[in-house]
Amino acid sequence: MKKLMAIAAATLLLTTSMTAMAEGVAFNDPAAERPESIEYPVEGLSWAATTDVKVNGDYTIAMIVKNNTNPFMNGVLNGFSKAAEDIGFEAMLLSPQTADSNEDQVRLVEDMIQSGVDAICIHPVDSNGIVPALEKAWDAGIPVLVQGTQANTDKIYGWYGTKYADEATLIAEYLAEKLDYKGNVVYITGPQQAQNAIDEINATHAVFEKYPDLNLIEEQPGNFNRATSMSVMENLIQKYSEDDIDWVIGGNDECAMGAIAAMENAGWKLGFEDGGIGVSGIDCNKDASYAMQEGTLTVSVNPDPVSLGYIGAAFLVNYLNDGDLFPEYVAWPDFQTADDVVIDASNIDNYIENLAWWKDPS
Repeated sequence: MKKLMAIAAATLLLTTSMTAMAEGVAFNDPAAERPESIEYPVEGLSWAATTDVKVNGDYTIAMIVKNNTNPFMNGVLNGFSKAAEDIGFEAMLLSPQTADSNEDQVRLVEDMIQSGVDAICIHPVDSNGIVPALEKAWDAGIPVLVQGTQANTDKIYGWYGTKYADEATLIAEYLAEKLDYKGNVVYITGPQQAQNAIDEINATHAVFEKYPDLNLIEEQPGNFNRATSMSVMENLIQKYSEDDIDWVIGGNDECAMGAIAAMENAGWKLGFEDGGIGVSGIDCNKDASYAMQEGTLTVSVNPDPVSLGYIGAAFLVNYLNDGDLFPEYVAWPDFQTADDVVIDASNIDNYIENLAWWKDPS
C-alpha cells in the first residue's frame, strides 16, 4: 500500500516520470483512435465501490479538484484516496490555495508536469482556462483524465463523470412535473462565471422554455455557498410573500440549505408534499439528506463523488498498465441506467442507510 500524500500548495518533490504502458498506441499518438465504449473497471457505488485493478508498477497519480471546501469535492478526494489504497498507487490529492481559482489550478497542473507524475485526474474550474495546462501535459506524455466539467480541448486522455447539465435537467423536469407544469420558481445558482454553473443554468433554462406556465421569477448567484445563498433568500423574502413562490432551486445542496435556513427563519412553510414550498438541491450531501428525511428539502441528485474519484483512478491505472484508450466521454454514474440517482422521500431512507457517500465507512 502506497503512502498517501495530501498537498495543498505547489511545493512538491520532483519524481521521475514512468509510464508503464503496454505495447500499443499511446493516448497522444496521432494514430490513436478512441474506442466507442469502455468497460467499467469498478462495481458498486460510494464506499462499497470495488475493483480488481492492481498496479503493474510504481505509479504516482494526481487528483486535482476545484476546492477543498465543498463536500462534493472532498468526496472525490476521499474516493481517490480509497482507490490508491485498493489499487496500490501513490496519490497526490490537490486543491487550489484559493478555492475555485483557475490560475491556481493551472499552476498545480504545471507543477505535476514538472514533478513527473504518471497521470493526472482533474475536475476543472474553467473549461477554457485550464486548456493550456492540459495541452502541456499532453505534450509531456502525461495522460489527463478530465472529471465532471468538460475541458475544451481534444488533447486529453479522456473525459468522464456526471454532466452538470444532465443533473440540472433531471431536477428541472422533476419540479415541473410536481408543479403540474405551472408556478413560480426562484433559482439560486452557482457562480455565474463558473463552467459547471453555466452548464446547469443553460440546462434549466432549456426545460423552462418547454413549459410557458412555469415561471422563473428570480435567478441570483449563491456561489454554491450556504451563507451566500441564505443571504440571497433573505433578500428575496423581503421582496416576495410566501404565496408568491412555489419552488426554490438550489444550484447545489449548499445553495438549497441556505435558502431553507432563510425561509425557516421567516416562518415560511416548507415541505412540498405537505403543501409547502418545494426546494431542490444537487449532491445529496449529509445535511441535505437529513433535510429530505425531515421534509424541508424535497429532492436532490446523487452524483456519488466517492465512486467518481475511485473509478477515475482505476481508469488511469488501466491505461498505465495496459494502454487502454478512452472514449470521447464516459458517464458515471450513468443516469440512464443507475438506480437511486434522484433522491426524494421515496428512497431517502435507503440512500442514507446504504449509499450515502458522506458517511464514515468505518
